[in-house]
Amino acid sequence: MDIEPPKELFGKILKRIHREERLLVFRKVVIFSVMITGSLVGFVPSLKMLLADFRQSGFINFFSLIFSDFTVVRTYWQSFAMILLETLPALSLVLFLGVLLILLQSIKSLTKNYYEYKQYFRIKII
Repeated sequence: MDIEPPKELFGKILKRIHREERLLVFRKVVIFSVMITGSLVGFVPSLKMLLADFRQSGFINFFSLIFSDFTVVRTYWQSFAMILLETLPALSLVLFLGVLLILLQSIKSLTKNYYEYKQYFRIKII
């Protein structure tokens, strides 16, 4: 005794798969949009903190010696490199670069998923 599945079952399964794929892409678009918003909110304060730390540490003053007294820098390049490394605001720089990385990755992922999202709305299944 063979039991045959209903003829419309295949179409229902395909519709359900398509709906789940669209929902997954929609969730990704929403998540990456929220991540972009959050990283943009964090970008400005981290940039301000980085610039303030650069001014406060004197890194810019030491770095400008490369352009004003290059012969002195060339003579004492090892000491100069150590001074630059010591005055580099590492924590602010890492924070800023982390926020920037999250922002750029989110933009990349959002554009990719946005085009997939647009594609799913063009496809019509039976």
